[in-house]
Parts: sequence; structure tokens; C-alpha cells
Amino acid sequence: MKTLSKAVAIASLLSAGVMSANVANAEVAFNASLVSDYVFRGASYTSNGAALQGGADYSHDSGVYAGTWLSNIETADSEGEVQDDVEYDIYAGYWMEVGDFEIDLAYLTYNYADADDWNTTEISASITTAGITASVYQDIDAANTTYLGLAYSTELPQELSLDVAIGHTLDGKVDGEAVWGEDFTDMSASVGKSFDVVDVALTVTNVSYEFAEDDTLVFLTASTEF
Repeated sequence: MKTLSKAVAIASLLSAGVMSANVANAEVAFNASLVSDYVFRGASYTSNGAALQGGADYSHDSGVYAGTWLSNIETADSEGEVQDDVEYDIYAGYWMEVGDFEIDLAYLTYNYADADDWNTTEISASITTAGITASVYQDIDAANTTYLGLAYSTELPQELSLDVAIGHTLDGKVDGEAVWGEDFTDMSASVGKSFDVVDVALTVTNVSYEFAEDDTLVFLTASTEF
């Protein structure tokens, strides 16, 4: 199972100008990014190494959407040895507006080519208003953990953007055994800027997990959509 399941990653993505294909009130978009470190909720999944990531998203005017996302990653083999692997996520959901609020409900699966026991599934719900997003992700498969997230996005002078987030993991149990051994909190702050064909962001993260190899990590992201 993945060490820290995906929860507020979407909130930290900085998208470029989208060139999409419109099909019967539907939109298909593709994305690609290069990161200096695959960091999620304060933990590195590439031992502080670079990762190439990408995905495809389908959205319909009705609010229905679906997509997939891939990245190189490091997992553990059956003997616990670190191995190079590929993560591929598949998700679907429904988005709607209610007054000044945006509501998003989703079903997500996280899969690993050479580490089936890391595979897991989550359901999520989030609500956004005035740049603030509150979310909850519940693991319904392997770990039975709960993740609570709060994120804020805003524009800065000089055509910069700021994304900050805080999340809290409530530990789950597998066969009566605690998954993490403790609840813990992660925080992140990202400053980004959009150029003609690419978005660039600098992100700092911190996690309170007692057994984390590095409490604080810094990484760069270059991303585009087409």
C-alpha cells in the first residue's frame, strides 16, 4: 500500500492554458509535468529524485468527469527492497455549483504496476468557496485511513500564484494493527508563475510524522496542458 495516499495533490497543481478537444459539450485535456521530487503530503516517493508525470481528463457540462494520472515512483518488493515502479491512478466524479460554492464528489483508485499490495481506493468530498477548499478522503480498501484537508489559492503581484494547504491523517487499522502508528499533519506552500507554454512552481512541504526521513522538503514543478 502506498505510504501516504493521494488527497490534496489536485489542490497543489498549477495548470497551464488549456487547449482541449470539444466533443458534444465534453472536453478532453492532457497534462504533463516534470518534478524534481515526487512529494505528497510531506513524503518523497522517489527518494528525493525526479519524476515524470502525466495524465488525461474528460469533463462534461453535466459535471461528470473522469481521468487517469501516471508517475514513476519507488515501491517495495515482496522482500521489502526498494524498487522502481509506475503508479497509475484512475478516478471519476461529479462536480456542481450551488450558489457561491463548488462541490466535488469523487471515487479514486491508486494502482502500482509491481506492488499490488499497495493498491488502494478512496472516496472523497470537497467544497470550495472564495479560494478555500475543505476536503475529506476516506480509504475504503487497504488502510482505512481518513484524510482531512484545507487549502487556499490566490493570486499575487507580478502574475504569481500562491497555494497553501494543511492536512491531517487519521490513522487506520489493518487486521487490528495500526497503519502509521500515529495521526499526523502535513503542510505545504507553493508559489507559481505561468509562462507561454509551461507553468513553474516552487513548493515547500513539512510533515509531523515521527518516522519521516525528512520533515521538510523543497521541490520544483514544470507543467503544461494540451
